[in-house]
Amino acid sequence: MTEEFISAQDRIISASIEIISDSGLGSLSFRNISLKTNIGEAMLYKYYLDTDEILVEIVKTFFRFDKGVFKTINSKDIPYIEKVELYIDAFCSYYNSYYSLSSIVLQYEELLHNTNTRELIERGYIGRREFLSLLFENAKHNSEINTGLTASQLADNLIGYINICTLNRRVMLHKKSLKDDVMSYFKTWIKSINAI
Repeated sequence: MTEEFISAQDRIISASIEIISDSGLGSLSFRNISLKTNIGEAMLYKYYLDTDEILVEIVKTFFRFDKGVFKTINSKDIPYIEKVELYIDAFCSYYNSYYSLSSIVLQYEELLHNTNTRELIERGYIGRREFLSLLFENAKHNSEINTGLTASQLADNLIGYINICTLNRRVMLHKKSLKDDVMSYFKTWIKSINAI
């Protein structure tokens, strides 16, 4: 019944993300999308010329909320470390509510080799990294954290941990939500950095 209220394009993108999540990028085909959506293969061509166009839409969906999240976080008059926590909360909540979408994190390398998605992945990834680096730089400047690590290194550490937690959730059964897992690590990590 809810399918009646979802556009065909949204159904195609959602099904495609689920296919990638379940079976990897190599399994994305019009045949598999058709089976998942009950939209005939010929009809799929009405919306997308090929799977590369679908991949572009998937990557756009993956980074869709970044600007809004960054703007919201920047508008808060709170310490920068708390802004990092808001970042964790926003993105981990997004991935928790749309589990299949988190698989895109694990497809970065493959998507960077696709000429249609390379620039989008690059821009989105660098945008997230620069945003976190700026938060950490300001946190260091305000003496909220004290470490010899650069702001970029701190951002890389956090991004790396989010990626590891994402992979762990896909490989192993975890009782904690992604947000709880990353936030627990983050708080322990920041304390250990300041203790040195």
